[in-house]
Amino acid sequence: MLLGLVMVITVVAYQQDTTTHKDSVTTPPTSAPAPVPVPSPPPTIEQIRYMEGLRTATRGVAQIRDGLNRVVRTQQADSLKRRRAARRLGGLCGTARSFIVTGRPKMQPTAYADSMRALAKTLTMRLDSLTTALTSCEKTAGRDPTTVATTLTTRLKNYDDALLAFRTALKPDSTKAISQQ
Repeated sequence: MLLGLVMVITVVAYQQDTTTHKDSVTTPPTSAPAPVPVPSPPPTIEQIRYMEGLRTATRGVAQIRDGLNRVVRTQQADSLKRRRAARRLGGLCGTARSFIVTGRPKMQPTAYADSMRALAKTLTMRLDSLTTALTSCEKTAGRDPTTVATTLTTRLKNYDDALLAFRTALKPDSTKAISQQ
């Protein structure tokens, strides 16, 4: 009996909590309607392919960063750790080059139009520049890691600037949607 009474009270209390009364709902002010953002068109097949290639190439760039970080961290360490880090950088440059070379052919700037095409082309040029530096990195990082790290850091910064400009241009701009109405 007591169990039945507790269940009835619980069901009634639950129903009261889940129902809202009409007078408790607030209505927004009836001034100007909120601007509706203009939806961007879905990406084309070529654009999807470009982004897949960029994703693959970015994996290679991450490996370069890892190798550079190892070299920088071991600058104050003993010579054995510095030598290992330099050799690791050379190996990671080879692996990174394979990722970039795999992803780069998918990145055709003609997938985009107008200003986006220019940004996509700049990005691919910076990626190609980075790729050419990786060949010498692979061969000379064990002997001269400081010079290789300096060269790669400069090229990575140029690549990062181009990538940032490209990704910023890809994002839909809410101010454009508001001003077009």
